[in-house]
Amino acid sequence: MVQRLDPLASDPLASAPPAFSDEAARQALGAGFGLTGSLTALAGERDQNFRVDTADGQRFLFKISNPADTLPILDMQTAALRHIEQVAPDLPVMRTLPGVSGEPWTEVPGPDSRTYPVRLFTFLPGRVTPNALLTTRAIQALGETSARLGRALRGFFHPAADYEILWDITHLPKLRPLLDHISGTARRAQVERVLDRFEDRVVPVLPSLRAQVIHADLSLDNVLLSDDLQVSGIIDFGDMTHAALVCDLAVSISDVLHGRDDAVAAAEAMIAGYTSVTPLDNEEADLLADLVAARLATEITVTAWRRGLYPGNAAYSASGEPGARDFLDRIEAAGQDTVTARFREACRGLPYRSAASGLLLERRRRALPRSPLFYDRPVHLVRGEGAWLFDPAGRRYLDGYNNVAVVGHGHPRVVRAVAEQERLLATHSRYLHEAIVELAERLTSTLPPELDAVFVVNSGSEANDLAWRIARAATGHSGAVVTGFAYHGMTEATHALSPEEWAARERPAHVATVPGPDGYRGAYRREQEGWAERYAAQVDVAAAELGDRGVAAMFVDPACTAEGILVPPPGYLREVDRRVRALGGLLIADEVQAGHGRSGSHLWSFHPSGIKPDIVVMGKPMGNGFPVAALVTRSELLEAVPEETELFSTYGGNPVACAAALAVLAVIEDEGLIQNSARVGSYLQAGLVALQQRHPFIGDVRGTGLLLGVELVEDPQSRRPAPARAREVTEAMRDHGILLGTTGPAGNVLKIRPPLVVTHEQADLLLNALGEVLAVTRG
Repeated sequence: MVQRLDPLASDPLASAPPAFSDEAARQALGAGFGLTGSLTALAGERDQNFRVDTADGQRFLFKISNPADTLPILDMQTAALRHIEQVAPDLPVMRTLPGVSGEPWTEVPGPDSRTYPVRLFTFLPGRVTPNALLTTRAIQALGETSARLGRALRGFFHPAADYEILWDITHLPKLRPLLDHISGTARRAQVERVLDRFEDRVVPVLPSLRAQVIHADLSLDNVLLSDDLQVSGIIDFGDMTHAALVCDLAVSISDVLHGRDDAVAAAEAMIAGYTSVTPLDNEEADLLADLVAARLATEITVTAWRRGLYPGNAAYSASGEPGARDFLDRIEAAGQDTVTARFREACRGLPYRSAASGLLLERRRRALPRSPLFYDRPVHLVRGEGAWLFDPAGRRYLDGYNNVAVVGHGHPRVVRAVAEQERLLATHSRYLHEAIVELAERLTSTLPPELDAVFVVNSGSEANDLAWRIARAATGHSGAVVTGFAYHGMTEATHALSPEEWAARERPAHVATVPGPDGYRGAYRREQEGWAERYAAQVDVAAAELGDRGVAAMFVDPACTAEGILVPPPGYLREVDRRVRALGGLLIADEVQAGHGRSGSHLWSFHPSGIKPDIVVMGKPMGNGFPVAALVTRSELLEAVPEETELFSTYGGNPVACAAALAVLAVIEDEGLIQNSARVGSYLQAGLVALQQRHPFIGDVRGTGLLLGVELVEDPQSRRPAPARAREVTEAMRDHGILLGTTGPAGNVLKIRPPLVVTHEQADLLLNALGEVLAVTRG
């Protein structure tokens, strides 16, 4: 073991840290600085630190330095602090205080026969803040602070600035002798990949980058924040050295953000803060992601090495290592080249990010006059990742509404599938290609065996339109049945099937409606036996209204999402199915909103009822944002469609769309997202029920998996809808960084429908924010 460390024996990290007793530290403080007071031990990697509280209420930082940091190194740090004080007095750095001799340090004998330098500094206000509590603005501010500190040190130099320490990421190749200390073959291989890439991409370019004396350790351990998350203190200049300027930013990204589930996205906010003060050159921007990975690899490797060297200091040494592993895993999962591109774009800024939201709103209203927007103050979004969405300033919003990005915004596996297929081939489906065949086979394998014919199209509206054509041809009937506030699309045919979108007196003669199975406020209530089946019996009433047209099909969203997320019991669909078939019609399950695992029990939401629809339609989530939809039916139904009628869409089923859809299905299965929908959905629903106990104007909480509705009412007795209150809540939640929608005939039901990757922690954020909003809601 010792022999393996010999090549690094001169590194300061290889020197044992001080181990003064409290009494010995008090004696050194008194002898060197003439102070007495109580001492409180503070964390430190290779030094020993104490907070000093004197009897007259003063507070100081007392540092016993490692002897490996020689007097020239201490002189450099002292000179740097004085330089910053002169050129940037607004930067909250600690100040060096003189000892009884007038010098900024004195030397004292230690318990191990070594001589130790001791120093005294001003004590800065603030606290070390866990990165989970950092807002986007706080992250940006940390980036700005890093850049401001670099600017302050721009004109500083010192003969000892060639200080070498393994934390300096420009020396990453020196870590190779330490890799054997990393436990786990896979982890060692990962770090080796970082080293190999660093030597290939970074080492040849390093000499050409801007270089100066940098802090090199602006981590959350060394930046103090106030209660309102403002930077109140910059401490510990012990790693200061001459290196590439961009390394300061790389260190901050790595050490501040590691362990966050949005680390890559949050890095872009920090980059935005840094570059608002100091723009990066193209070469610096191109290497930033590799330098971040280098710092993470350094954290993993040095921690493993020092854990064996100094087990007594293991807690401090290893405190950031799990987060470093997590961040490095996320970079590898996204792809190092992908993260490089994202960081490079963040450094340069995207053209559309420069557009002010107000100006953009005016332009949109002129160019898209009938295009609706959510919220009184529309949310301007530029990027998404997982369950988060981000505005141009880097503020993040928890997406509790959109079911398009079912596996999370920007899922790297879907993005990669789309990009790779686009590069290879993007054409229509009249040519033979594996993707559309594989997708069709994959879809039919998830459905009852009778459903064996697939059509891949562009949108749910197009799929429902085609389903309506097939139903009329197969049955010879021309009438449709839908629930009273359903939505099935925006084409002329599907608009007729969408009462939610009808204008006054617009109801088409060939469409009859049945009331949605509202067991809370409808004609039949959940406390009545057979209530759901009584709603299903309304199908016969609707059929009678259609008269000679007959029932060609009934379109059913199994969760009745537009109706207010009613999610009727399985008996409802079974009885609807029985009655529609008795009338000679087809049952069409519209899975656009409730499908793709959102229910938390199956891939398709009709499955728990045990029915076998004649046609299943899927859309929105199918491509996770890429336009693709599908219809699956029984092949014998197609015999009624004339042979000369081609059921074909030029763009539908193109290889890129199919690649996206296949990637989504694979992610849902491989990441266990149906199970996650059940777990987090149950947790979220329980939290909503708990809120209901405190707020009587929550009339009902219902749903399944990650499709939940919260019905707001004027009072629990009358159950009158409270749409104004619902709108007030969604507007306030937007201000809290949570995006929700409303639904239902009265618009009084909060629609909670996050991506299936949402976590328990994110559910807590939603519940906590909703609790705060409900407490002040007037309605």
